[in-house]
Amino acid sequence: MKGAKPAGKTAAKRPAAKAKGPVKAKAAGARPAAPRRGPALPPPPPPAAAVGEILSEAMAKGGHAKRVPAATAAAEKARLERNREADARLQMQIRRAVQALLDKKAEKLVVLNLQELGAFAEYFVLASATNERQAQAMSDAVEMAMKAEGRRPFSHEGYNKGAWILLDYGEVVFHLFHEEARRFYGLERLWGDAPEETQAFTS
Repeated sequence: MKGAKPAGKTAAKRPAAKAKGPVKAKAAGARPAAPRRGPALPPPPPPAAAVGEILSEAMAKGGHAKRVPAATAAAEKARLERNREADARLQMQIRRAVQALLDKKAEKLVVLNLQELGAFAEYFVLASATNERQAQAMSDAVEMAMKAEGRRPFSHEGYNKGAWILLDYGEVVFHLFHEEARRFYGLERLWGDAPEETQAFTS
């Protein structure tokens, strides 16, 4: 047939046409393009129990992170224990001094607790005497009772006149009055917010 083309020529041309693109890429020295990847996703969050373990490990690595709160709590507990012991000793001292006053026939004895008022003392002990000699005897009795507990007053005022004898032991202050002076100065009115705890020291 006149119009037919030779089979060999046609077969030689077709592979060249198909290999055109890859041949060019090899000639240029380029590598095939890598497939595109989407953005990297963050890892899933750990469960709540794992978070607790992570925090515990981090605190343990800190060294003192766990020990500081424990040490602080122990120090606070020790301080409170010392305060309770000191207050118990003070109450025993006041109880003995109050008994000494009652043995000297003190009248209208009152114990006021000032601890919650931020006063300069924790307790006031007030008592009345009928005369100067009785007031002085009451003062001597308080001093002897407190001395037996190893306490001496920081200040001792008004002993000679006896109208108002003040014995200051720091945490507790004793006020021994003639009745008229007691009404005039009105310490119970001035410290009216202080709870009265007389019964606790006389029973």
